[in-house]
Amino acid sequence: MPFGPVLWPSLGLSLLKAGLERDGLAAEIRYFTLAFASTIGERAYTRISMTGPLTIIELAGEWVFSGALFDQSEDDVRRYVDEVLVRRAGSRGSPPRIPPRVVSQLLEVRGRVDAFLDRCLDEVVAARPRVVGFTSVFQQHVASLALARRLRQALPDVVIVFGGANVEGVMGAETVRRFPFVDAVVSGEGDLVFPDLVRRALAGEPLAGLQGVRTRAGIDEDFAAGRLDNAPVVRRMDDLPYPDFADYFRQFRATRLARSWIPNVPIETSRGCWWGERSHCTFCGLNGATMAFRSKSAPRALAEMEWLGRRHPGHHMQVVDNILDLAYFKTLLPDLAAREFKLSVFFETKSNLKKEQVSQLARAGVRHIQPGIESFSDPILKLMRKGVSALHNIQLLKWCKQYGVTPYWNVLWGFPGEPPEEYERMAAMVPLLTHLEPPVGLYGVRLDRFSPNHTHAEAMGFTGVRPLPSYRAIYALPDEALTNLAYYFFADYPEHRQPALHTETLLRQIARWRRVQRRSDLFSVDLDDRLVVCDLRSGATRTVTVLDGVDRELYLACDGVTEIGRLAALAGDAAGNDAPAAEARLGALVSAGLMLQDGSRYLNLAIPLGEYSPGAAIVERFRVTASNLGRRTSAGVVIPIDGALGHNGHVNGDRPASRGQGPGTRGRPGKLTPDRFGFDRHGDLVVR
Repeated sequence: MPFGPVLWPSLGLSLLKAGLERDGLAAEIRYFTLAFASTIGERAYTRISMTGPLTIIELAGEWVFSGALFDQSEDDVRRYVDEVLVRRAGSRGSPPRIPPRVVSQLLEVRGRVDAFLDRCLDEVVAARPRVVGFTSVFQQHVASLALARRLRQALPDVVIVFGGANVEGVMGAETVRRFPFVDAVVSGEGDLVFPDLVRRALAGEPLAGLQGVRTRAGIDEDFAAGRLDNAPVVRRMDDLPYPDFADYFRQFRATRLARSWIPNVPIETSRGCWWGERSHCTFCGLNGATMAFRSKSAPRALAEMEWLGRRHPGHHMQVVDNILDLAYFKTLLPDLAAREFKLSVFFETKSNLKKEQVSQLARAGVRHIQPGIESFSDPILKLMRKGVSALHNIQLLKWCKQYGVTPYWNVLWGFPGEPPEEYERMAAMVPLLTHLEPPVGLYGVRLDRFSPNHTHAEAMGFTGVRPLPSYRAIYALPDEALTNLAYYFFADYPEHRQPALHTETLLRQIARWRRVQRRSDLFSVDLDDRLVVCDLRSGATRTVTVLDGVDRELYLACDGVTEIGRLAALAGDAAGNDAPAAEARLGALVSAGLMLQDGSRYLNLAIPLGEYSPGAAIVERFRVTASNLGRRTSAGVVIPIDGALGHNGHVNGDRPASRGQGPGTRGRPGKLTPDRFGFDRHGDLVVR
């Protein structure tokens, strides 16, 4: 049901269907997500389901269907609009104002819900099913309940079952208790228990007694005894069937969405989180009681990828795992690279990847990753239990750019105990990072069910934990029921702290980062005994820096995060210098904005040309800049190296602009590669 993802099929339902059919039970998946997106338009659908000014805080997708589940007055509607959409109750900081046109669109979409549900009901009734299962994740719960209630009235004998993250644990128990038209919910993984449940339903047998299955018959006893166990988990991932996406692609092709969109193909290679088993990130509510990490063997994962690639050619492959299995760097990824896998693959990873691992991802066809970066502050990362440092996070962004892997990442703020001054320090750092991929989201921390911030809220420094205010506008239920149904919560901070006040400068800097990133760059070219660093970041004071001798060695050694002890030894080996001398040289590079320092650790920021080649906008900007700084000769543009920063040559940026052409052919930008750079006999830089 809406508002589930519309541009890829449901992996969970596709696995359940394949498992049922393997057991000889007929099943079909109906994607009413596609029908609703076609009805209201894909843009409106995606805006409501959490892009743009609307976020999960408003639960707008749930509210749209709430009038079809509960009797709501015009006053109820106005209250939601005023408190949740206008005053943004439950939001952290100063979220952007929701435009009136978006509010009007929500009201218009809400007015089309009843007719849509009637069409859904007619379609299901016509199929005369014995069992109807709803998957409920994120903002699918209210729409699912609204259709389930209509189904009970139209087909009194049908067995209605709910599964998915919205019914795990007490959320599922409360769903059964409050909505009598739901016969059962499956808490946790349904792969093993759902076929048994279906066989019982078809045989007219009671559904109670199956592990992880809540039914009305025993729900009061389950609450009284605290028996809210989960269904058995899949231990051997290789035993799972291949997912059956045929229903989705058939229905997708019949919609107008097919004219302009290409869906992704989801694949699962593991479940759980190996990092969460060791150190549960404080904000993460994923996995619930299924944290134990399990993965498919590399041969099985590879065979499934190739099978899906043949079955659905031309579609990007999105791995839905919570975290990449590190063993795959020795098994699956080399196999993918050797087969020259043509699909563009997405993985979620930790952010402390090694450089060779990022290179491996690129060679294997992994073009997009979601690393858990979250912050550039060591103290705040420690509060999150991330197990990484700020410099390691920046290191990953740098290597991703070098190898052509796009990282999608967020900034989280508002953790009790975070030092306010860290946000000013991060804000001052951002202008040095504008050539790297900026965050896609900036969020005040939210308390998600199953996260340590929620389960141990008081110990984590939160007080007054309660469901998001939007739940009250959606569900006409008592407080106890809201608390049990909710997945998202917010809380107060002790002593009236207001973390949002500390983040304003950082948020402004990140907004600027997003604006200038496409025209910012910082790259280097190593020419034997000299290193050329070209700085096209906004606000750069030196366009070209040439490093030689010890300075070059120190800079190259800091491609990854490096301790001063190693660097001092390197400087001493090269020129007999001790640690203070090395620190002075490194300090000059830090002051020039070419390197970051955090305590005794250093990281250079330039991307080496080679695997990396700047895009057309950067090449054009470099062409114009080189023309302004140098003079055109038969050999190319000659840029004089006439100044010094310590021992670092740099361009005099005050030279008048030249009329000559820069790098490229007939004024058009060409590809920037290392062989385009060199030095003439005077020691000036030549760019061909």
